[in-house]
Amino acid sequence: MAVVVFYLLAGNVVARLWRRCRGYPGAIVRFYSDRLWRILPLYITVMCASAAVWISGAQSPFLIGDPGLRDWLFNLALIPLAYYMYNGADAFTLVPPAWSLAVEVQYYFLAPILLFISWRWFLVIMLMSLCLYGLAQVGWLNTDHFGYRLLPGVLFIFMLGAMLGDESRAGWVKGLWWCIVAYLFALGLWLPVVPYRLEVALGLAVGIPVLAWVGRQRGSERGSQLWDYLDSRLANLSYGVFLWHFPVIWALGVAPPDLGWSTLVLVLAVSTMLAALAYFLVERPLWRRYRRNFGSL
Repeated sequence: MAVVVFYLLAGNVVARLWRRCRGYPGAIVRFYSDRLWRILPLYITVMCASAAVWISGAQSPFLIGDPGLRDWLFNLALIPLAYYMYNGADAFTLVPPAWSLAVEVQYYFLAPILLFISWRWFLVIMLMSLCLYGLAQVGWLNTDHFGYRLLPGVLFIFMLGAMLGDESRAGWVKGLWWCIVAYLFALGLWLPVVPYRLEVALGLAVGIPVLAWVGRQRGSERGSQLWDYLDSRLANLSYGVFLWHFPVIWALGVAPPDLGWSTLVLVLAVSTMLAALAYFLVERPLWRRYRRNFGSL
């Protein structure tokens, strides 16, 4: 569910960012530059920290490989991590959740095109992605890969988030939401259980209404200051918590299935502290110099 909401948020943020920068000269270059400075500095920082934890003797199913140059390049390039099912990158992944980040980065490359084309073609592409997802659910394609992890099968989720981030298209989402969620739950009722079908349906069922509600709060006079404050403060930490929690788990020597409440709180506290430190020491200095045009999206 969290990954699905992550996809929705990424689509929403990118639509709002593109609306800000499309009027600037060299808008596409500015857009890609902003996303690079948002994603890569902290990712590389955490990757290096994870490498240090690995060198110190951390044990994990994601660190069982004997890394060569190819493995290090896969981790550094990020996008190959989304295709671990074909290239074996999961045998040595320094930031295991980064496969979903790699899917997001691929969407970034497509976003200026998708947000520029006509409304008709936008819907056609979203429908094609939804159909591909459906083929995965009936077993004609690998359900895990095309129904959850690879961009063609989940592109429609990013695009729904983008529609919520574009005021001219947000009105369509309510009707589409009912149709798509009903479709996903219908698959669950009529077809055998397959991985992640229920989680994707629940993620959309919960994520779209919440995201729409937050958008309304942001747009209202009474709620704008509060939500702008929460958006900026939580966004400054959320990406860091997402990246840091695995190296923290490794450093503490615990395995996710064995996490009790006390360990869970400790992992969250340490990850949040590291995220805050990295924000003030790494991200904010770079953003002040290279991301001044578009704020902290």
